[in-house]
Amino acid sequence: MKVFAGFILTIVVIIGGITAFVFSGFYNVSAMVPHWSITSDILEEARDQSISYHSKGIVAPSLKDPKMEDAGFHHFHDTCRICHGAPGIASSEFAQGLYPRPPDLASSDLHREMNDPKIFWIIKNGLKMTGMPSFGVTHSDQEIWDMVAFIDRLSTLQPDQYNAIVKEADQRDEQHNESEEKAGHGHGPHHQHGGLPGSS
Repeated sequence: MKVFAGFILTIVVIIGGITAFVFSGFYNVSAMVPHWSITSDILEEARDQSISYHSKGIVAPSLKDPKMEDAGFHHFHDTCRICHGAPGIASSEFAQGLYPRPPDLASSDLHREMNDPKIFWIIKNGLKMTGMPSFGVTHSDQEIWDMVAFIDRLSTLQPDQYNAIVKEADQRDEQHNESEEKAGHGHGPHHQHGGLPGSS
């Protein structure tokens, strides 16, 4: 009985201590101050286990189609690049103040840790309290797989190769807009998916 009472007392003390700590405001939530090591370890482990658990059963389609890589490039360059950067391109100014910092998607280390289903799940669902949004709200599964296909290729691209892809895409868009104007259909932004340089 004394053991049980001691156990209950310990639980009450722990809960009381946590409650007092939370309401004290002592913990600094500033993005400029890193988490304590133990906090980071717990959060990272919980994140990794959650991604592994929830991405089980996701079967990746074949991602070697150049058309998928090309479509994925446009989504990546218009959205992902802003926070994650790209080969030879730094992330945007505001993204450099995010905590945790968005990972480098061109890193070979990241591709060793993350398989395609995990990357798909993260892009589709986002990650709480990281700044990573859910693209499943605005993009179809096919569009997200297109992004995964391009991200798979990203680690093999040098800055000059990525820059060449950007220039070719801009030229195709400009040519398309000019043809639309001549046809009298307006000139809104439009992406032509003609295949990435060297993707065959």
